[in-house]
Amino acid sequence: MIKTTLQTLRAHWENLREGRQLPLRSEIDPRAMPDVLDNLFILEKLNPTDIRVRIAGLTLCEMMGMEVRGQSPETFFSDNARGRFAAIITDVMERPTIAQLGLDTTDKMGNEATAEMILLPLRSDFGDVSRVIGCVTAPDKGFAAPVRFHVRSVDMEPVFQGKTDNPASTFGFAEPKVGFIMDGTSAFRAIRGGGTIRQNRTGRAPNYLKLVD
Repeated sequence: MIKTTLQTLRAHWENLREGRQLPLRSEIDPRAMPDVLDNLFILEKLNPTDIRVRIAGLTLCEMMGMEVRGQSPETFFSDNARGRFAAIITDVMERPTIAQLGLDTTDKMGNEATAEMILLPLRSDFGDVSRVIGCVTAPDKGFAAPVRFHVRSVDMEPVFQGKTDNPASTFGFAEPKVGFIMDGTSAFRAIRGGGTIRQNRTGRAPNYLKLVD
């Protein structure tokens, strides 16, 4: 499941490149990866020192025990891992680079587990690399929110220049910035933290969303 989730998002991202260095944020199509949506998130750089969660799937919200949109992703990590994660995000956007993280997790009850995260850079419709799309897996045996991440390993892979990297040629055709359009089968919602172990969800119908910038 871990490998499938990360690989599905990576494959969609790679397909969108089409010879360019990076795809556009507005080109992400949730319909192409319905099984990833609960684990998906998008980060946005507001300025050089401020990165925020713009969109987050249910898995990340449940792990943190609340709605995380608008928050700094550094707060999801333990105190001694926040500086390292900030440096990773900076590398992902500025170099740009693909980052795959091995995470150790600790929940409210002190239960320890592992998780995986992938971070993929995106261009905005203005051409700047100011977005990161990623996904994170939840502990296999459930958890008691909130969960905190600890960075166990990092694999950084540089993204090389494509042959026809010219994102400006597509800007005039970008759709209006309307965000996620949901069909009513699910919603991003706040989750009350507590000591109850949240078991992994199974057998859910896939969610269908439309994502444009």
